[in-house]
Amino acid sequence: MRGIAKPDAIAAGALLVLGLLYGALALDGGLGTLADSGAGFFPFVVALVLVAASGVVLLQSRRRTPRGVTPPEDDAEGEGDGEVRWWRIAGVLAAALLVPAVGDTVGMIVTLAISLVLMAKVMGVSRWSSAVIFGFAFGAATWLIFVRWLSVPLPGGTLGLF
Repeated sequence: MRGIAKPDAIAAGALLVLGLLYGALALDGGLGTLADSGAGFFPFVVALVLVAASGVVLLQSRRRTPRGVTPPEDDAEGEGDGEVRWWRIAGVLAAALLVPAVGDTVGMIVTLAISLVLMAKVMGVSRWSSAVIFGFAFGAATWLIFVRWLSVPLPGGTLGLF
């Protein structure tokens, strides 16, 4: 086996580009300072983490035996046959693109929650109720941590939902 499978490198490359785009859009929102963070601060941190993680995967794909990565022996859904589920990759990327595309209009927290619900369904969560609970919990935790505790002004959107 030569490094990480090619689909992993392709997905990491796509996420790297998405992270760079997301970071550039976050800069437009204004970073502020550590004491008084702007609306783009948290999205910029997320973009940095995404770019760093994608970069590590891409670097590991160039190595013969990546550290800490072992090929899966069996997939829980029986998809361990080596076949790439491109529709899942496309679905997760599309759901992730909702955040920069409509976050300013709908509201960042609502958009994040909806994106997480869609990602959960694409990744195989069988019940809609479980996906909705997961998305709602993530949105609530995001609001509590960033808006309430850290006073980070996240875009509320023109609908004024959060």
